[in-house]
Amino acid sequence: MTYGQPDRNPNPQQGGAGYPQHLWPDYSQAPADPAWQPQAPVAGQPKGTAMLGVLAVVLGLAALVAPFLPVDMTGFRQYAAFPLALPGVGLAIAGLIGPRRGKPLAVVGAVLCVLALGVGWIMVLNYR
Repeated sequence: MTYGQPDRNPNPQQGGAGYPQHLWPDYSQAPADPAWQPQAPVAGQPKGTAMLGVLAVVLGLAALVAPFLPVDMTGFRQYAAFPLALPGVGLAIAGLIGPRRGKPLAVVGAVLCVLALGVGWIMVLNYR
């Protein structure tokens, strides 16, 4: 027994690829209403970008690294983490509020900033 090609139907209304339209998947069926428009995005889906989370991660990493740089920061080394970590915490909190993308990045940024604040606080206590 041999199997041949399906009957090709050149009429695109009955099946553009040569197959009858009733064999197409449901999502590929033509809409019954010619005035049909795609629906707006679902309200629960996140909107926007992950920029706040990315900025929080970058500031958190910079705040962790800055106190340990091999640069002459006499009198300022113990405070180097604070100007970077405090805005990072604010950006991370802003990234966690509302329906946004990048919430895992915002959490990582918040953790890095809190670690940097802890390192900075330990350095302030030790340099007194």
